[in-house]
Amino acid sequence: MAAQRLRKTFKYPSESDDEDAVEAGMDEQDQAQLLSMLSTHDTSATHTYTLLLLILPLAPIPLYLPRLLSPSTILPSVVAIASLLATAYTLYFLPLPPVEPELDDPQKNNGKGKGKAKMGASNVPPWEKQAAKSGRRTVPYLSDEVADLLAEYVVTVNRAVCGALALFELWQGRAWSEGVMIGGGYLPGLICMIILYARTELRIIDMDELERLKAGAPANGKQS
Repeated sequence: MAAQRLRKTFKYPSESDDEDAVEAGMDEQDQAQLLSMLSTHDTSATHTYTLLLLILPLAPIPLYLPRLLSPSTILPSVVAIASLLATAYTLYFLPLPPVEPELDDPQKNNGKGKGKAKMGASNVPPWEKQAAKSGRRTVPYLSDEVADLLAEYVVTVNRAVCGALALFELWQGRAWSEGVMIGGGYLPGLICMIILYARTELRIIDMDELERLKAGAPANGKQS
C-alpha cells in the first residue's frame, strides 16, 4: 500500500504553469521594480546607441573642409556639410516619441493565452508622425520658437537637399562608387536614410502607457 501511495504520475511542467508561477510570485512592488529597471536600461542603451550613431554623419565633415578651398567644389561641399549636420541634429535633438505598447486581445486567439504587451504598429512612417509627446531635446543657444520650427521642417528640407545632391550627381554621370565617396552626391542621402531608419529603432518604450495598461488589465491575466 505504501508503495502504491508513492507512485504518482509524473507531469512535465507546461509553459502556462511557468507563467502562472511567475505572475503569482510577483507582487505590485516587484512589478514596479521590474518596470523601473527596464526603463532605466532601455533609456541608457538608447542614449549609448544614439551617441555611437552620431559618428556616421559627423565623421565625414572634416574630410569636406579641404574641398571648401576650391571654387568648383565649395558650393556642393557646403550643401553636403549642411545636410550631414541636419542629419546629426535630427538624430540627437529630435528623438521619436516612445513606443506605445498595447495588449493582445485574447478573443483573437480563441480565448487562449493571456494579455501580453506588444508594440503598436502603424502604416505611417514614424518620422512622418506628429508626436503625441514632444521628445525634442533642449537645443542650446536656440529659442524654443526656432527649435520648434527646425523640428517641423528639418527632416523634410534635408531629404529635399539630399535628393537635389543625388540629381546633381546623376547629371554629372559619374560612377556609383564615386558618388558614395567624400564629395559624391549620394553620400549625404545614404547617411540620411540610414540615420532615419536607425532613429525608428531607437524609440524607447512608453513605460507610463505600460503602467496604465498593467493597471487596467485584470489580475493574473484572467478575463471577467
